[in-house]
Amino acid sequence: MSKFISLVLLTLIITSCDVNKTIYVAPALADCEGDGKHTCLMIKENREDDWTLLPNQIEGFDYKEGFTYKIEVNISKVKNPPTNGTDLKYKLVNLIYQESSKKDIMVVQPFSNKWKVASMSGIDSLLKHPTLTFKDGKISGNAGCNNYSANYTTSGDSISISTAVATKMYCTNMKIEKAFFDCLQKANSFKMSNDSLVLYDESKKELLSCNTIGE
Repeated sequence: MSKFISLVLLTLIITSCDVNKTIYVAPALADCEGDGKHTCLMIKENREDDWTLLPNQIEGFDYKEGFTYKIEVNISKVKNPPTNGTDLKYKLVNLIYQESSKKDIMVVQPFSNKWKVASMSGIDSLLKHPTLTFKDGKISGNAGCNNYSANYTTSGDSISISTAVATKMYCTNMKIEKAFFDCLQKANSFKMSNDSLVLYDESKKELLSCNTIGE
């Protein structure tokens, strides 16, 4: 019951009737009412928070026990809520990642797409657009002049990218390529939303903003 009260307190911070929030979902279900007959998801907004019960389902969310999820949800008011739920409707917007209880990371988008850099820290206007393809723990593409490859690892929304190995062509303007490799080295975390991928440094400053490109 106290966990349900915590959830109610959590909802009080929602000042709009229709907002998007990022939440974590626990790897196990919990007893909703203490009778063992009904189970609920457990959610929280920050890693350090305690888990709270969510009596309602998350529309569009294919939950499987054994995984901790980080997801973006849309939360809206319900005119006629069910008697055993809240007056809020949760709908999946984006699955950011899912992590097994054994700490095996299952990376979803963005790493199944090919990407083109749309904006880059330190560059006002991109005359060339470096590309990134993520596959089997490696990033490859064109940096604006040379083709390159690098290794990467992820844990949740954190990312670490090794020093890139590139071909040795020389172009008249290498500024974009040098800035791109510098951004890859500084990348510390990522965020995706729909068809965009953003890499951030350790201080959460945006380094690269990318859009998907066709095959």
